[in-house]
Amino acid sequence: MKQHLLTASILLLLAAAAAAATYSFDRYRIIIDRKPFGRAPPPETQQRPVSPAESFARNLRLSAILEVEGGGIRVGLVDKKTHKNFFLSEGESQEGIELVSASFDDEEAVLRKGSEMAVIKLQSGEIKPLGPAEQQARLSRRRPSYAERRRAREARRRNPPPKPKYTGKELERHLQEYQMEVIRQGLPPLPIPLTPEMDAELVAEGVLPPLDEE
Repeated sequence: MKQHLLTASILLLLAAAAAAATYSFDRYRIIIDRKPFGRAPPPETQQRPVSPAESFARNLRLSAILEVEGGGIRVGLVDKKTHKNFFLSEGESQEGIELVSASFDDEEAVLRKGSEMAVIKLQSGEIKPLGPAEQQARLSRRRPSYAERRRAREARRRNPPPKPKYTGKELERHLQEYQMEVIRQGLPPLPIPLTPEMDAELVAEGVLPPLDEE
């Protein structure tokens, strides 16, 4: 008797498997086409990396990194296209450009405009656009606490930096001479006007073309 029941059970299972293999879902097609469970999300697209030539920072130059009272940092920026100069503190925006952070040690500033972020170096002028992962890493970096910044200020007060080598008229003259060397080397000039005598000297050297006489 048990042998007959086992045989019957096996036959029923085989029949059910065969029916499932040949069963058609056509009768439910009208329901399936309505997608009652919603549509599958589209595949995520990989964001194309931005090149330095396409970056919003391509016309910007980092000209200075300064410390302000309270332990904050300000940076000076020059728009090489419009020749406009402006300063930003961390978290401050101007012309749609925000200073995310700046570093004395790395001599760089992290800027953001819209969804784009880029790093600008002080000395080399290099511009490096940041991808999504790098942006998140920059934003998640811990900023020193107030107590840490206060201790750092106290340490700087105990060990003040050396006095500047040039001041007043000497500093102005030094910057003008440095401006001339920059122009002679074909580098982007600083936002410092030349005197007529210096302009004439560069024209005589063949560095600058002569002004058109009216």
